[in-house]
Amino acid sequence: MASLQEQLAQQILLVPPQKYIPGYNERFTRLNRGLLEGKYHDLLEASDLKEIFSLPQLQTILSQYPERELIEVLESFTDTLVDLSAKFIGEDHWFSLQCFAIAFLQLFIQVNFTGPSVSFKAGTIWFPHANQDKLQSDCIRNLSVGGQQAYDLMQDPLHLIMAELIFEKLINTPVEVSLFSKSLSLERLLSFIGESSQQVQDPSTAAIFWWKSRALQIHSAVLSEPSSIISSVCGMLMNGQVLASLVPRDGDADGDAVAVLEKLLRFQFLLEQARVHIQSQTEQASVKPLIEAYKLSGFQLLLSGAKAKRTKFQNFYTSNLIVLAKSSQQTIYDGGEHSQTENYELDSDLLLEKPEYESLADLDMEIENQSKRIKLDYSQLEHDLKEEDRLLPIAMTQDDIPQELRELDPNNQPLLNNLDVLQLLLRFTVIKQTSPMSDPLVDEELMALVSRVLYSDSGDTNWLLFARALWERSLLESGKSRTVERGILQMTSLIEEIGLKIKSRVLPEQNIGDPASEAASRLRFIHQLPLLPQWSMDAKLAEQYMSLGVIKSALEIYERLELHCEAALCYAATDAEQKAEQILVNRIKSVPTDARAVSILGDIKQDPALWEKAWEMSHYAKAKSSLSHYYYAPPTNSGLSKNIELAISHMFDALTANPLSYENWFFYGCCGLESGQYELASEAFTRCVSLDDTNSYAWSNLASALLKLGKSKPSFHALKKAIRCGGDKKSWRIYENYMNVAVQLGEWNDVLFAFRELLDIKNDQGDQAIDLPVLEKLAEILVSTDYPAEDAGARLSHYQKSSIDLICNVLPRFITSSARCWEIVARVELWRKRPWAALECHEKAYRVVLHNPELESKQEAWDDAVEACGNLVSAFESLGEQAGKHGAGDVVCKDWKYKAKMTVRSLMSKGKHYWEGTPSWDRLIELKEDLS
Repeated sequence: MASLQEQLAQQILLVPPQKYIPGYNERFTRLNRGLLEGKYHDLLEASDLKEIFSLPQLQTILSQYPERELIEVLESFTDTLVDLSAKFIGEDHWFSLQCFAIAFLQLFIQVNFTGPSVSFKAGTIWFPHANQDKLQSDCIRNLSVGGQQAYDLMQDPLHLIMAELIFEKLINTPVEVSLFSKSLSLERLLSFIGESSQQVQDPSTAAIFWWKSRALQIHSAVLSEPSSIISSVCGMLMNGQVLASLVPRDGDADGDAVAVLEKLLRFQFLLEQARVHIQSQTEQASVKPLIEAYKLSGFQLLLSGAKAKRTKFQNFYTSNLIVLAKSSQQTIYDGGEHSQTENYELDSDLLLEKPEYESLADLDMEIENQSKRIKLDYSQLEHDLKEEDRLLPIAMTQDDIPQELRELDPNNQPLLNNLDVLQLLLRFTVIKQTSPMSDPLVDEELMALVSRVLYSDSGDTNWLLFARALWERSLLESGKSRTVERGILQMTSLIEEIGLKIKSRVLPEQNIGDPASEAASRLRFIHQLPLLPQWSMDAKLAEQYMSLGVIKSALEIYERLELHCEAALCYAATDAEQKAEQILVNRIKSVPTDARAVSILGDIKQDPALWEKAWEMSHYAKAKSSLSHYYYAPPTNSGLSKNIELAISHMFDALTANPLSYENWFFYGCCGLESGQYELASEAFTRCVSLDDTNSYAWSNLASALLKLGKSKPSFHALKKAIRCGGDKKSWRIYENYMNVAVQLGEWNDVLFAFRELLDIKNDQGDQAIDLPVLEKLAEILVSTDYPAEDAGARLSHYQKSSIDLICNVLPRFITSSARCWEIVARVELWRKRPWAALECHEKAYRVVLHNPELESKQEAWDDAVEACGNLVSAFESLGEQAGKHGAGDVVCKDWKYKAKMTVRSLMSKGKHYWEGTPSWDRLIELKEDLS
């Protein structure tokens, strides 16, 4: 018999009914089995709470609607339901209530996210005599959060509200911090959730927290935009203490059922943590849990290359991207389920259905010679450099591919287990949302990822996972002329298969088996995948129609979905702003509380009064953001001048309402830098890098703010991180700041590294790319050390090697008109005991000034030439008699005196007509006499 923790774990994991382990409590087992089999309505009808639900006390409360506010009635109903269930069921009443709430939640997800549709309506069951249109609008109003409007036409919103209310009552949530409270305080809500989630000890409360987080994620998905309030609460709910309360021990015994449940629980907890960050649009924070889940599962994943044919008439193989992946083992979710999703064939006269691979390609590529690059000790960033810690590990050579993956047949890779498909799709989403749109290379990588799921046998792949893979492929294909037809057809098929109430179907309706079993299968992984409500999928199809110019079909979808704001935005994007304004005006007339519509109308008309109105209505964050940008850069016809303080003030309000907006924090920080408010800028960019630590510009700006505050060391570390995050996209400004701070701190190895990178970045600027003061300091430090004697066996230090390579090998390629640079090189060559090379550098320095076109017109140029001539003569005198390059008794310059004389005479003849009688001319005469 399974313990309470095992019962709760199986409930959270939504294990397949055939793998379910019954519990010690018959009632628990009956309720759990009903949930796992997808018989949500039957469970509600046959549960212990059915009789309690029909009691006069509860029916009397329900009858008070619509005289009383809907949310007040439902809160009173829930309070009484909890009290009565405790009275009639006993101390385990919480489990029945929890199952009741889960059934409500799953029913809501089924009718709005996954299908199949159901034959009953929540409103007619709960309030059969009420006006159903008013009930719907009241539900929508109560589900709207922080100015984010809930979707008007969602089905059975009452189920979602009841699920959330029950979860709130089960953890004793005070009324004033309920998400449905009109006077909700974000600070008090976060304080309550933070304290209670960190102090949770018993598994029952931990399970309720987990399910509450799932319900809130669904709630966020029905809003017009992600809610920062919900995202913050979910982040607190999904903490390690909640997991530890459900998994009190480490299950290490192989084959032990409890150990299997514990591992699955840890794995899904990590995936749901990642999903929370994806839904809240802080995708970078999802990388860590995804990496941990990857290591826990033993999944092998690699992006590589293989020779392939892609067209029917191609008679040769070309390089193609391929994802090699292999599951370590099967799980309890595999076997017994069959996807009925239709995968439409391409039926192209040109393209193959899938690439035909010849073999894994020879990946040995010519990689830039790293020996010339300065190696720095980035021990604190070592974690970032591991290939397995990337979302999509890449094999650059054959040796990089593990043996097990190298042995795979690229045309027939083994089926992945459902959990590995799940984490592959999550990685796909993060890469997609953090990469540039319509980047051909990124699209190829994404197509390779999703193809790994679709090109395997779909027989045992869960319906939802396979359908999501088809959906993502359709989005990628709908942007290409040869695949757009299948992409649009596949999207339409998936939308209709979910069960939208569409009057005229494009494709014939498919027969499904047992609706309850199908619902359970489709819902099995819904709490780990990024959420896609039916209407957002249909809206995406409309967006694709708009991109293809099929405006009529797109607008038909928007009208059917009543997505007025989206339709207006599409009109505005096609320069039909008057039509967009009319749609929004009509929307505001019908729903005066729609702050988003008011704000978008303000965006189109550039009217601050509309943004102010949207903010007053419900503290809609984007309205304040628009105001901030408006006052930072007022339109020319506004008659206003730039007001950075007002921009900062409005952006502060926006960030108070939505503290998870990376773009707003970045803009806020830039305003702080521009206005000299460096503490403000430091805080803003610290928030930026906490939300996304891969943006090099945020790190660089943070470093600038810290430097202005006199915090050189933290600034240096921030710049180091900026360089690491920048990758191949190198910014000369970041490297210049890095070099300057390194100079201040005396980190000369880092100065060398930055100096060299700056030369590479500015390689088209010649010696204008050379920072002479820094170069002189590097050379001064170098020559102040002792050059190791050859017979002593001493070696050059790292700094000496790197400096010599930079000054003597790299720098000469950049010098075009700087005699000073050649003199620095000469100084280093002399320190290296290479007098012949030093003399050559002095000659080059002299030639640079000798060929100055201003030599005959500007005395300053003439004076420089005389000085360089004197330096060269001195070099001839001091170096000419020294041992030569070949070490066979030769000297550096045997006829040095003759060359020195000819140098002086040549310069005198060049300047006699222009500069005779000047002090510099007299200096030349002295040089000539000394040589005589």
